[in-house]
Amino acid sequence: MNVLISSGFPYWNAEAEYAAILAELLREAGHGVWMLVHPGTRNAQELHRRGLAPLTGLLPDGASPWRWRSAIRRLTEFQQRQRIDVVNVFRSAEFPLHLFAARWWGGPKVVRTRGGAQAERRGWLNRRLYGRGCQGVIACADVIRQRLESRLMVPPERIRTIYYPAAPSPMPAEVVGQSARQSLLAELSLPEEALLLGVVGRIAPEKGHGTLLEALRMLPPSLPKPHLLILNKAYASEAPHRALLERRIAEMQLGDRVTWLGYRKDVGQIMSGVDMGVIPSIASEMICRVAVEFLSAGTPVVALPTGALPEVIGHGVSGLIAASPDAAALAEELATLASHPGLRRRLGAEGRNQVRRRFSREGFLAAHLEVFERALAVD
Repeated sequence: MNVLISSGFPYWNAEAEYAAILAELLREAGHGVWMLVHPGTRNAQELHRRGLAPLTGLLPDGASPWRWRSAIRRLTEFQQRQRIDVVNVFRSAEFPLHLFAARWWGGPKVVRTRGGAQAERRGWLNRRLYGRGCQGVIACADVIRQRLESRLMVPPERIRTIYYPAAPSPMPAEVVGQSARQSLLAELSLPEEALLLGVVGRIAPEKGHGTLLEALRMLPPSLPKPHLLILNKAYASEAPHRALLERRIAEMQLGDRVTWLGYRKDVGQIMSGVDMGVIPSIASEMICRVAVEFLSAGTPVVALPTGALPEVIGHGVSGLIAASPDAAALAEELATLASHPGLRRRLGAEGRNQVRRRFSREGFLAAHLEVFERALAVD
């Protein structure tokens, strides 16, 4: 099967990585794969680094009708030359373009993947695009599938939920986690009884670091002393919000309980070495990449009830979900997990089981191929 993946994200985020993993797995399975991106973007740079050699110059660089017409011509010529069977579109901005290109010459089937937090616009045009326009729809979480059904009246049988995948460590979680934990304690000069919390991701208001700091301050002193590790890629755009958080840490007198680790190549080891992962996001979280990676590491997760986090983690399954999106509710669940090491072990072990059953790369690839095959069967 020859698949064209349209991943024109200007940035590198969970949706862009979801598309990249799909391309890698399709290629490993022997299928023909091409990825469309805009030149000079973080997405294009990361795909090059991963050896995926993305295509640039086929997507329009503006909304001009003439540029769209030229882009449609280039796309149809490329699709005919490479005998593309399926076009998998990830961005709303490119969705109509690919539908026009496919209809232009009666070419490939179009499958739309929806992973964004922003709700779809109601109206006849979107209903048409997601209805007769394309031959299949993939939702990256059930909350998105339900939104498509209710807002655009997409029939349930036309939507397939496929979660972000992660590969579990080949070594037992207990071995990896204990070794990584000891390394962290030694690096940070912390005592054995310290409770390590990890938060991974961009530094931005919607990621909820401020809420987590408030929750950290609310934890009762009788608990093991928590120590928060913050990992991020330290993009220049994050600097203003980081400065704000650093001021709040100083005001709350939490300086001895928070360590900024920044960007680390051993992030996987760190995620397996902390006692619990925390996802305090107050918005977005539809792909839940970090949550799945914590589960793969055998680390239980405490999260706010944001986006798809409740369905990915499951309260009491592989982590705990706060009852409401505020610091007090988050502190309550942190305290529960902090005071019950046996519960942490049980949730961590079940997280790895969940990865094997629901978030494996083999299942991810098989589900996509099934959607593509069904699309090819549509007249």
